This record gives sequence, structure tokens and C-alpha cells, in this order.
Amino acid sequence: MLIKEYRIPMPMSVEEYRIAQLYMIQKKSREESCGEGSGVEILENKPYTDGPGGIGQYTHKVYHIGMHIPSWFRSILPKAALRVEEESWNAYPYTRTRYTCPFVEKFSIDIETYYKPDTGNQADVFNMSAAEKRQRTIDPIDIVTDPIPPHEYKLEEDPRLYKSAKTQRGPLRDDWTQEYNNNPGKTPIMCAYKLCKVEFRYWGMQSKIERFIHDVGLRKVMVRAHRQAWCWQDEWYGLTIEDIRQLELETQLALAMKMAQFSQAEEATETNGDAPSPDQEAKEAISSIEAEEVVVSSGETLQPRGVLTKQWSTSSRSSRSSKRGVSPSRHSLSEWRMQSIARDSDDSSDEEFFDAHEDLSDGEEVFPKEITKWNSNDLMDKIEAADAEETPVSKPFGPSALWTSVIHVLILVLHGGNILDTGSGDQNSKQADVNTISTAFDTVMRVHYPAALGRIAIRLVPCPAICAEAFSLVSNLSPYSYDEGCLSSSQDHIPLAALPLLATSAPQYQEAVATVILRANQVYADFIKSLDGSAFSGQICLIGDCVGGILGFDALCSSNQTVNESQNSSRRGSVVSVQARDMHHKELTLCCPFSLHSSVLRSDAASRRSSSSTMLDGGSLGKFDFEVADFFLFGSPLGLVLALRKTVIPVLDVAQLRPACQQVYNLFHPADPSASRLEPLLERKFHLLPPFNVPRYQRFPLGDGNSALLGEPSASWCTKACISVPTMKCIAARWWGTKRLDFALYCPDALTAFPTVALPHLFHASYWESTDVVSFLLRQVDGKEVSEFTPSKPREKWLRKRTHVKIRNVTANHRVNDAVFTEDNQQVVTGRFMYGPLDMVTLAAEKVDLHIMTQPPSGEWVYFNTEVTNSSGRVTFTIPEDKRLGIGVYPVKMVVRGDHTFADSYLTVIPRGTEFVVFSIDGSFAASVSIMGSDPKVRAGAVDVVRHWQDLGYLIIYVTGRPDMQKQRVVAWLSQHNFPHGIVSFCDGLVHDPLRHKANFLKSLTEVRFIFAGYGSTKDISVYASIGLPPSQIYIVGRPTKKMQHQCQFITEGYAAHLSQLEYNHRSRPAKSSSARMVLRKGSFGLGANSDFLRKRNHLLRTISSQPAPSSPTAGISRSIFLKQEHAHKQN
Repeated sequence: MLIKEYRIPMPMSVEEYRIAQLYMIQKKSREESCGEGSGVEILENKPYTDGPGGIGQYTHKVYHIGMHIPSWFRSILPKAALRVEEESWNAYPYTRTRYTCPFVEKFSIDIETYYKPDTGNQADVFNMSAAEKRQRTIDPIDIVTDPIPPHEYKLEEDPRLYKSAKTQRGPLRDDWTQEYNNNPGKTPIMCAYKLCKVEFRYWGMQSKIERFIHDVGLRKVMVRAHRQAWCWQDEWYGLTIEDIRQLELETQLALAMKMAQFSQAEEATETNGDAPSPDQEAKEAISSIEAEEVVVSSGETLQPRGVLTKQWSTSSRSSRSSKRGVSPSRHSLSEWRMQSIARDSDDSSDEEFFDAHEDLSDGEEVFPKEITKWNSNDLMDKIEAADAEETPVSKPFGPSALWTSVIHVLILVLHGGNILDTGSGDQNSKQADVNTISTAFDTVMRVHYPAALGRIAIRLVPCPAICAEAFSLVSNLSPYSYDEGCLSSSQDHIPLAALPLLATSAPQYQEAVATVILRANQVYADFIKSLDGSAFSGQICLIGDCVGGILGFDALCSSNQTVNESQNSSRRGSVVSVQARDMHHKELTLCCPFSLHSSVLRSDAASRRSSSSTMLDGGSLGKFDFEVADFFLFGSPLGLVLALRKTVIPVLDVAQLRPACQQVYNLFHPADPSASRLEPLLERKFHLLPPFNVPRYQRFPLGDGNSALLGEPSASWCTKACISVPTMKCIAARWWGTKRLDFALYCPDALTAFPTVALPHLFHASYWESTDVVSFLLRQVDGKEVSEFTPSKPREKWLRKRTHVKIRNVTANHRVNDAVFTEDNQQVVTGRFMYGPLDMVTLAAEKVDLHIMTQPPSGEWVYFNTEVTNSSGRVTFTIPEDKRLGIGVYPVKMVVRGDHTFADSYLTVIPRGTEFVVFSIDGSFAASVSIMGSDPKVRAGAVDVVRHWQDLGYLIIYVTGRPDMQKQRVVAWLSQHNFPHGIVSFCDGLVHDPLRHKANFLKSLTEVRFIFAGYGSTKDISVYASIGLPPSQIYIVGRPTKKMQHQCQFITEGYAAHLSQLEYNHRSRPAKSSSARMVLRKGSFGLGANSDFLRKRNHLLRTISSQPAPSSPTAGISRSIFLKQEHAHKQN
């Protein structure tokens, strides 16, 4: 729901405005009704004595608006939906009006108006609640200075020129309101306060249609209508209310006669059972929308909140059986279409949409529940309302904040519209789409990424509508082109895929690409000169819509010819021979339609070489003045365009057309006729693989845990596409980034029944308001930025003067113990702060700060408390009851205040009954002896066995008898070899009996958890036996002995054979606790703290992990077995 409060001051009294308003309404209704598709019917006009506002006048009208809405939108609506019903209650100086539409039950316009004798300076005439005020936007209207479209301007309706002959008022100056404030009482003044609530809750269209109604159907109408009310005062001045009622009666009779022929024709159509003619439902009106006909009365009257519920729903039901309906078949199909996507919008139990109920009032129900089920722009309003004042915008830390930009990510939106755009749309519609996605960004960040608020800047780069001429050409080739009345029907048969192919093959396409580059560079330069971007040094991302994506791709390919790849580029280091590089440049010449036109369609080789040379030099295309990190495509037919170039130029290798960016993301709805895939063009086998599914935001706001990395494919990839590991490495070397390229978004199945010609408009509008899209973008472009840790407290002087001298020339060796808790247990974090590899220096009596990432991987590091270390360097934090962590895995940092050195750890909160598997690090993994924790060899297949148990849902516990002073080295060794993440337990310093420590630690876990299996050496048999583990679940690495053969299971043939036994002999089973399986971290030690976690929020467990590529060459050990285990995990 989009709520605006319009304030319209008028230079007349409140009593005069009443006459002017009613006269203006009846006159406009009479003049602007022309019959079918455009007209007004007055069904009722009668007084009431007990209604909204007390005593007033009730009117019931029907507006026929078929000629005044876009043809694509008209094509998806039932014929009866081309009428808007108005019910108004005029209890002047209070009025209330509601507009509804038959068969479009999720649509309503609710306007409440007060008329006050002031200039519009009252803060809250509607007594709104705090929640309503947060959603309301105040929009003042000035009848003198507000712009009027040139085609609507009339000299006699210009307040700057008009002077009344009867009242001698006028002309008005631009500062007429200020003049009145300076001289109060000299001239009459009044203001109309109009609270307008527009709701259109249908998938993909909500923001666009609600904004269209406000901007065109309401504001634009009100500006013109109030100018007319002022300039027509010689016609209404001196009339009484009785005169107005007589005029209204005459108008009602005149309109009834004018609309009678149309009404009879409709009734005859229904009687005969014929479908309406194409002329009744299809006229192109995109470029000539006269919005004043949508709501002629400008919402002068509206019903009270509490009374309207029943009347409105009854009106909607009764209208279904109206004789003005259409044929049953047409009605059934169109109504089913709208109801299908409406169900997706309000079914909270379905997976299509979240149940983000609005909380617009603090104590009363503002609207009936039937019409407040879902709003795409008001996501999680309750959470925002509670947290809005408590979550300030994060600011950079430290003294350098004065010299760095607060903006970390700049997103440039290349907006070219969809392939059916005519190019006549105004710039405001493009900016409105950018504003919509900016609002969606703020909504998602405020709830889940508060650290990113204020860090992302979004700017518009308007692109030429390159498909306009192609659309005109194809329309003219239609068999129905001679019949204007059949044109819209024939549009359903237009080959939409041909439009971008024709557009990009035109000679002027190269100029369009150059234009985009110039505009993008100008927008970037303007941003750098602005206050926000004066010291900007962050990453830059591009978003290209349907048309803008094609232009942006060729612009990036052009930039890649002269811009060297950055050090962080995913393609850095690839080996390309001189011949291959020459071929690459030659192929780049073909990425531009100018080259396609001049080099392919001509057979002259010299022409081909000339074109190639022009492109290699950069030619007239130019290049971007900035480096692009990520390039996002929104439903773009780029794949078709590249396929055409590949078809025309068989030697073209599409993979070598590398855009100058680090990663390409091709987002699309599967039902979008404009979209196409890219991956099969780079590797043919990828046509067997489905696109990567973007998780639904309402279910997985921080991701669903599936990795899109190309280097971490699941076994299903290999099974379906028969891609081996060596082949995958070759593919990755030619790929446009390190992740998958094709990403599929959710869309309702019912959209497949919509007319094809309407889908490009509908899908194009859906990207800008989609929280699925925004949350995905944030995880890609803002993940690293948000998760970057910065100490919340500045460095301070040491509490002890000797500390500075003691720690000089020694490195920090701090450690924090990994901890495991249940939800109802006290949560305690302990650490020890030492310096030197052998704990030579103890940090005593110094401050240590505790930070916990409470919402991984969003990166919001929360400062909890500060404690002072004791004489042995130890510190203990107890998490307060009100800050207790829910189920999940949480990164922990303890930071020394004096020098900002720190120690990392993890807190794991799990439900009771969680099962885990224990591994003794030295006994299970090490193939060589290393006393000091240097790099011992790892047993072959050990990583795969651990991952096998992790994939089955068990919590992994690593135990060792080593002292905790070696924690950093041991964890680094586990990370180096890509061991799955788990809890690591060390001895508290040097102890004489490390086995007892292991046993005590495991016994403490078995109080609320269950050990399923244990791995180690023969020394660990007694440890596992002491905690009650049966011999069948104790796995020992080493030679079997007769003495111990009945106490354990010996692994004699290596971990590979043992893994086969576990898999095929059913010696392992999935963990019993499903909730525990969901909470476990599915990553490895080598992964950053900003990924691979799952946490609990509002009792909903949501996976939010992603697995980056291995951080070291050895991280890919036994990759084939890993793929097999990934596949087994997904099947379970």
C-alpha cells in the first residue's frame, strides 16, 4: 500500500470551494464522457442523514477507463475490470471516497479529505497512528507552480494569467501562499488535506501500478482539476447548493443517454454469449494516457474506515453478476488469471509470498483483513517499527572516517526498459523504477543488514530504447497491421525473440552502446563530485534490465579491450597464447552489431579487417572510466543475441567475449519470454543443468545454504551433465566469474496463462520490487563489505605501564575456547591472552572487548561487554539473559583494547538430543608426528570421512591432548586441508594426563547430547569406552591387536575403504534430530566468518551458507569423493 497526503491550498474560502468542487466534477463528467471506454455513469446521487461525517450527500458512479490505461495492462484484465466504481460520502467539510474495481479484489483507492481555512500547515489533521505516519508521504500541490504536460496546457486555465471578471481575483503569483502568510486575513484561503491510500496487491505489479495511480491517476488529475476549479470561478461564483444539485441531476440524465447505446451493446453481447470484439479491449494508449479519466473527482469523497468493509466487499460481489459483465468464458479466464496471482500474494501458508501483515494502527484496525494481507514494499513492517529507532546507520570507525566515503558500493542501473517499450516513456518512469528498488534495498537492509544502511548508492543510467524501431517494423509485418482495431490482438503473435535480434543487428546499435558508455561515465563523474562520493573507493556494480543488459554487456566487452583486469579479477592469471589473444580480439569485433552489419553482411574482406581494426582501437565506443565488480542482468535476452552472433560467425567463441567485470549474474523468471540462458553458450553440457534457484526471501532471507560456486559443484551436476573434475577446471578457466551465471527467480505458475504481449511489461516491473532479487544482490555485492570486522572501541593506553614493554617484539598468541550450549543453559565465553609461541608473556589486568556476530553472515558484529584479564591472562564473559543467543553457530572475537590484537572462536547453540561424531586430531588425521604443531602429513581420505558424517547431520567434535597455546597452529592446519567445520577442544595448558582431559570434556557433552561414533588411535579406546561408546562405534586407525580387537573397529585398509563400508554396508545413518541437522555449519575451517551458518530467528531455522572456493592448493584433496558426499547429503 502506497500512502500519500496531498495538501492543496486554494485562494478561496471553504464555502466557495464546496461550490467550485461540485461544479467542476459535474462539468468534467459531462465533457469528458464519450461512450465506450471513456465515460462516467451516475448510478445514485442522494442525501443521507446518518453516515460518514453525519449529514451529507452519497453518490455512486461508474467510470469507464478502458481507453486510459496501458494496453499491456488492459490485456490481462477482464472486460468488467475496465470500469472503476466510486462510492463517495460528502459531509462537507469532510469527505470520503472509495474506488474499487469488479473482479480485481486486491485493488482499492481510499481517499479521506478535510477542508481547512489555512495554507496547509497543520501537521496531523487525520490523527494518524505512529505506524501510519511512518508510511505516509506528504506531497504539497501548488496550482500555480506545479508543471502541466504541454498537451494539457490551456491558456485560459493558467492561474498566472487568469483574472476573474466577477470577483476581480487573480492573476496569482508564484509566491501567492507566502504572500498570504505575510498578510493573513486580507484574502480568503483554504486547503484540501487529502489522505490517499492506494493498494494493488498483485504479484510483480504492485509498486508500478500503485505508483502509476498516485502519480498519474491522482496527483496529475488533482493539479489540473484544481486549476480548472479556480479558472472556472466566473461560471460557478454565485451559485447555491440547490443550483449545483440541479446541475448534477441534468448531468446524470445526459450521461445516461450518452452511455445508453454502449450499455445496450454490452448487454446484447452477453445475451448472445459472444466474446467481445478486439476493438473493445485493445487500443494502444501507452503514449496518450489521460489519467484524469481514471478518477475524475480526484477523490473528493470517501467512506469511513469502520463502515466501508461490508459495503465494499458487497459491491465487489454484486458487480460480478452485473449485466455489464462480459461473456462467461472471457470472464472466467481473466478472473482466474488475476485471482491466481492474488492468491500468491496473500496465502501465508504458501511458499510464494511471505505473510508480512501490515500494522498500520496502534490500537484499531485501519482496514479490513481481507485487503491487508501482503505488501511488497512494507516487508516485515512490525520488525521495522520496533527496530527503526534502535538501529542507527553505521558509521566508519577511527580517525580515517573523516577522509573516507560512507558509500561502499555504487550500483549503476542501466535502464533501457523492456523489449516492447516504444521509447516515448518519460524519464520519470525510469527513475521511479530505481526509486522502487532503492526502497526495497532499504527495507531488506534495515531488517537483516543494518550495517549496510547508508553504504550503498544507486544511480540511474538511462539507455536508448533500441527495440522501438524493431517493434514498429514487426508490428507492420503482422497480418492484422491494416486493421488498427485488431492490432493489439495481433501483438500476441508477434515473435518477441526477434525484437532484440533485429535491434542489435542495426547499424545504429553501435551508437547506442557508445551513448550508454558516455552516460555511465557522466553519472559516475557526477557521483564522484558529490558529497557522498568525494572519497569513494569501493566497488562498482552494474544492473542491466531487459534492454540495458544487452547494451551493458557490449559496453563491458568494449571496455575490456583497453582496460586491464584488476588484481582481484576471477580471470587473473589465465594463460592465453598470442594466437588465442588475437582470436579473442577478432571475436570481440563481432560483439558489436556494427561489425556484424559491416563485416558479415558484406563479403568484402577488407571491410571486415577495417571493422575489426576500428573495434580493437576502441573506436567510437569508448570505455568505462571505472572498474566493474559484478554485472547483474534482469530478464535480458542477451543469450539470444550472442547465439545469433555465434550462428552468423561460426568461428566465434562466446566464452572469449569476456566482459570487463569479475562476475556476471543472469537473473530471470523462467516464464519470462524476454529472458534466455547464458551458460549453455559457454559450455554446451550446461543445458542439462537447471539454473541456480534464487531462494525466496520470506523463507530464507539470508540465503538457503546452497553454493553457486563453479568450483564446488554437487554430484548431481556431474551425473546430469557428465562433467568431470578436469573438465570443470577447463570450464572455470573460460567462465565469466567463479560462480554460476544463470539464476532463476520465482514466479507464479498462473502467469503462463497471461497474454504473451503483457508478460514483458509485467516481469520487467517485478524485478524492481522483488525482495528475492534485492536480498540476492546484497549477498553478492555487500557480503564482504558488511562482514568486515572493525573494533567498536578505539585503542587506548594500557592500564599497566609495564605491558607495553613486556609485549614488545613478541606476537600475540591469544585463544578463546570453542563452546557448545543448549538454549536453556548459561552461555559463557572464556579466553586466555598470551604473547609468544610458548606463552612467554601474560597479558594481565588489561581490557578485552567481546564481539559476537549475532546474525551471520550479515556481518553485524555486536559489542557485548568489556572485561579485565586476571593475573594469568584469563577472561570470562557471561552472556546476559536478555541477550542469550538462539540456536545457531556464532563467530566470536575477543579484542584487546590496547593493541587491537584478537582471538577467534565459535559459540554453538544446539537443541537437546543433538548427535555428534568425535575425532582425535592426532590419532585420526596425522600421518606423521609433529610435537610443535607444524605441518604434519594428513591421512589420505580423512577429510572425506569427516565430511561424510557432517553431511549426515552430525555435529563434528575435534579433540586433542595438545595445549591450547597451539590452537592457532592446529586450526590453521585443519583449515589448510579443508576439514569440515567443527568444535575444537584443547587442554588447558600443559597437563600430565591429556587423555583424562579428553574424557572429562566428552562426558560434559553427553549430559545433553549423544555421541554416535568416535575416531582416534589405540590410546583413545579407553576415552571412548569411559563415556559408554559401544565397540562397534569406536573406529581406530592402526594395526589391530588381539588384545583390543573386541574393544573397537580397526581401520586397516585406509579411510577410502572405510568410507565405502560406511556408505554401502549401511554402517552410518543420518542424525535423528532434524533440527540439529539444520543448525550445523556446512562449511570448512578455511571459510570466512561471513558464510556457512544457520541461525534461528523467530523459531524459524534458515540456512544461510555458501561455500567459497578452497583457499589453498591443498584444499581440493579428494575432490571426487567430496562430490559424491555432497550428492549423498542432498539426497538425505
